[in-house]
This record gives sequence, C-alpha cells and structure tokens, in this order.
Amino acid sequence: MVQGGPPRFLVCATAALADGEYRKLRLVFEKRDEECVVLRFEGAVYAYINRCVHMPRRLDCERKHVFDDSGRFLRCSMHGIVYQPQTGASLSTMCEGERLRAVEVYEEGGEIGLADFRVTAAEVIPV
Repeated sequence: MVQGGPPRFLVCATAALADGEYRKLRLVFEKRDEECVVLRFEGAVYAYINRCVHMPRRLDCERKHVFDDSGRFLRCSMHGIVYQPQTGASLSTMCEGERLRAVEVYEEGGEIGLADFRVTAAEVIPV
C-alpha cells in the first residue's frame, strides 16, 4: 500500500504567525523527544529543532526569544551563537559550518504545520 506523504501536524493558522514570531512544539523526532520552533521570517515559514549546535540547550533557555534584538537572526540566549533564519546556518565563528536541524514545514490552505517523515507526534506548546 502506498502512503500519501508524511504525517501532518497543524501548528497554527497562517494569520496567527506574523513576521518575527514563533511557536514551539513538543514532538517525537527520529524517535526522540524534542522541542521545535516554527517561525516566520521575511514572509516565509521555517522550522528547526530547538537546540543550539554549541551546547545542547534550547535557543530560548535564558530569554523567552529565539530572535536577536535586531530581529534579523536567530540567537541562542545562553552563549549568543547566531544563526541565519532561512537556513539555520551558524554565523558565529565558534560554530562555523554547523546548522540547526531543520524540520519540514508547510504553509497552505490557511494553515502552517509540520510534514516530515521523521516526526511521529507533535503537540503545540501554549504561549
């Protein structure tokens, strides 16, 4: 039997995620419990496992933000490692060449959600 694609998990309505905002989810990713951030930057939606490449800490572990003060970059609140929102690539010399783990995301039909074969369960964390 052929399956019709990866499982889909609704995050929020398209209108509920403005530029520079994010939502968090608890999920099972590659059979491990993880946290994910789904964010909008310059009109596009991206999703990443919420774990800094420098140390296994959430990007928002010290401050309740994943964007830096300029709103142009993602930033780990513990040690200040900075990432490009579009790719998850580290811009910090200490972690050059490393990237946040991307999660496949969709935006269609007025909804934003995850659609990734590596995700087997997801639950939005209330804000």
